[in-house]
Amino acid sequence: MAIVKMKKFNLFALEGNRKQLLEELQKFGYVNFVKTNPKGYEDYVKDAKVSTCDNPYAEDCTKLQWMIEYVEKFSVKEKGLANLKKEPKVYDFAELEEASSGYSYADDFSALTEMNKKLEENRQEIFNLNNSIKDLTPWRSIQEPIKELTSFRKSKFIMGSIPVKNLEKLKNALVDLSSTYFEEVEIVGNIAYCIIFTNFEEAEMLMEKLRHSGFGEISLNVEGVVNDEIIKINEKMDILKNDNDELMLKIKNYVDKLPQMKVLYEYYQNLALRNSVVSNFKSTDKLDVIQGFIPFDKETEFKATLERVSSTKLHLEIEEADAEDPEVPIILKNNKISSLFESVTKMYALPKYNEVDPTFMLSIFYWIFFGMMVADFAYGLILFVGSAIALKTLKFNESTKKFIKFFFSLSFSTMIWGLIYGSAFGDLIKLPTQILDSQKDFMTVLMLSLAFGGVHLAFGLGLKAYVLIKNGKPMDAVYDVFLWYLTLVSVIVFIMGKAITMPEIVNTISFYGMIVGMLGIIAFGARDSKSIAGRIAGGLYSLYGITSYIGDFVSYLRLMALGLAGGFIAVAINIIVKMLAGSGIIGLIIGIVIFTFAQAFNIFLSFLSAYVHTSRLMYVEFFSKFYEGGGKAFKNFRSENKYLEVK
Repeated sequence: MAIVKMKKFNLFALEGNRKQLLEELQKFGYVNFVKTNPKGYEDYVKDAKVSTCDNPYAEDCTKLQWMIEYVEKFSVKEKGLANLKKEPKVYDFAELEEASSGYSYADDFSALTEMNKKLEENRQEIFNLNNSIKDLTPWRSIQEPIKELTSFRKSKFIMGSIPVKNLEKLKNALVDLSSTYFEEVEIVGNIAYCIIFTNFEEAEMLMEKLRHSGFGEISLNVEGVVNDEIIKINEKMDILKNDNDELMLKIKNYVDKLPQMKVLYEYYQNLALRNSVVSNFKSTDKLDVIQGFIPFDKETEFKATLERVSSTKLHLEIEEADAEDPEVPIILKNNKISSLFESVTKMYALPKYNEVDPTFMLSIFYWIFFGMMVADFAYGLILFVGSAIALKTLKFNESTKKFIKFFFSLSFSTMIWGLIYGSAFGDLIKLPTQILDSQKDFMTVLMLSLAFGGVHLAFGLGLKAYVLIKNGKPMDAVYDVFLWYLTLVSVIVFIMGKAITMPEIVNTISFYGMIVGMLGIIAFGARDSKSIAGRIAGGLYSLYGITSYIGDFVSYLRLMALGLAGGFIAVAINIIVKMLAGSGIIGLIIGIVIFTFAQAFNIFLSFLSAYVHTSRLMYVEFFSKFYEGGGKAFKNFRSENKYLEVK
């Protein structure tokens, strides 16, 4: 439950040392640069110039990325579990630098771009030739050369198409043209392809009839026999396809170079980052002024890194980060179990530097609430076995592995609550460990849910008090936390006193405690207001916030509702399956299929609902009591990994 302490540094370095300085700092890694704002020196410094002429790594990365994505299209990828079983290659920065030194991509890039260009040209030509074949195919039954058919002096040869629905109409219209010959060559779909011979005397009348029938004239760019032309085109296509096959074989030879391309890409990404961070610096003619943050425990290593650059030509000023500085970057530090729940915190927002990391408390309640919402031993066992096998046999990157471990930890809570409810696949297996029967102990489960809610909210308020005291505001903790504790506890006890018999002294204390707490909230709820009327109005509005606590308590009923809902669905599935199983062997087989798929769907639905609604309880009910968030993640002086893991 900690935010890593930070130190802020001001570094003054000769511009001539910039290249070596950035190299060493990148190997060190634990540096978060910020926009330099040297107070008191504003008139003497200007924005540092970023030169891309001598450092064109962004362009190199673009070319390498294209090469990687292009060559990967021709690689045989392992699918499914086989791919997941491969151990990902992990480099430290020194190994990355060494591995990248033996490969120059320029010649390969030039060769690949040329082959890609040729491939695309061939594919376009094949596409055009295919279209030509489509255009010629309806006419392949014509055995005479097209040139000869169009060369008659005393007759006109016409080729064209007409909708099939207009074909009979056209034939009837041509009956009175004695010197005109019409032939239907081919029908493709709803289009008829036709040839017509006519003399020049009837040509004008013929064209008029053709226009009225929707006839479209076609001119083929062919002189010889159509079928011979199609054969020639196919031969040309075969040559182009063979050419492409040879080109693709050559490209596949580059698959073995993919690891080198990826290494070089990651390395150049880091070199490009060196150039881009300079935009944060300020400089004079010869001096760079650099500001940033490092983790508190990395100070010695940071200074040693600077010593390797120069012991005399650097000046370092370093101090503890200001808790109120919004620029301080955040690193969360939790134990092995709690750190699995950091993704839940980060999904909402990182804490500010002057706040508290809520992950430890969140992990406890999240673990309990998730299990209570699923509450089935068999479901928890399936989650346990599935995540355990995945972690043991498959290889994931660190973030994915952490996410699977997150659900692995939740499987224990699910099994424990399943044992408490005595549930395994609903009522299929009655467990002897049952303490609560969800079908009978409805009120007990309801009260337990509300009790968990009360404890959860109390911890939320307690964390608010901790943050206020930590930031030197103990009286604010009294006004904004203690008075609410007094009011809420007194109200609860007072209401319980009306429902059940309690000693009169308890009722009296709770009544006066409630009055004192409410008056305190009215008096101090808007203590920053400058007028008495404003303080009273603001205080009354603050007291009105008690209604939100009622809504918060009701929200915790979902702990009961989701657990019961999943259990009842499982019971309903079992009832259906038992009915089918009693009807014979066919019914038994169908029942087994239904049981498998229906229970699998209920498992998925239960886990999804628990994940979403537990997160909601954390974000809406818990975090709203103390947590503001809005912190910025610490950015190591390393590029984001795309193809490889770099430590």
